[in-house]
Amino acid sequence: MTGISVRRAGRLGLVLFALVAFGMFLLPWFRGDRGEVVIGLDLTYVGPEVPGTPNPLTQYFLELAPLPAYVGLLLAFTVAVRRRWARIVAVVIVVLAAALTAASAAALLAGVADYWEPAEVRRYRLFALVTVALAVLLLAAAGTLALGLRQVYHGVVVALLLAFTAFHLVNVAILAGQAVGERMTPAAWLPAPAYLLAAGCAVLAAIGAALAERSEPAAAPAPPGQPAVRA
Repeated sequence: MTGISVRRAGRLGLVLFALVAFGMFLLPWFRGDRGEVVIGLDLTYVGPEVPGTPNPLTQYFLELAPLPAYVGLLLAFTVAVRRRWARIVAVVIVVLAAALTAASAAALLAGVADYWEPAEVRRYRLFALVTVALAVLLLAAAGTLALGLRQVYHGVVVALLLAFTAFHLVNVAILAGQAVGERMTPAAWLPAPAYLLAAGCAVLAAIGAALAERSEPAAAPAPPGQPAVRA
């Protein structure tokens, strides 16, 4: 396979698996005894069913579980872009992902009530801080892409997808060990392998883009007063 073919296959797989991860949040994750369901986008309704106070990581997951799916889906369209106009569009998309993440942090802070215990308030402020840190990382990634540092950008995307995989898998495993785990459906587990496969496709697309760039013919020297022309 040529570099261009590898790049195209990787990008196609990346978008496909990012869509799969997002689509899983539209399916039922929990089923009640009376037939009621809770989809992946509404996990805040599961919190009261967890006995005691959930650990901070699981509580953060219940609040923002779909956010990695949103971010991953947006980033899927920004990997291994080559043309200048496509890179500009990709930078805008990454900035949009950062804005979405920052809005999620603001929503966490806006949800804090006056009657909450101080420990709970501190916990949600920490959640917001972690989310803002992700937004800053995305803005930094947009900057590397705008500067043409594609390998660095691809590394950030792959690292994020792997982090999303671990974040999802660990928390679903924790919930499965609780009483609510008896009502959990297989759909709750599927975003984790989708994130992982998306990361593998991102690596494939990045390798294909690098191979395609190396195989491009060098620009031929131009006569004085004329632009260089590729062979």
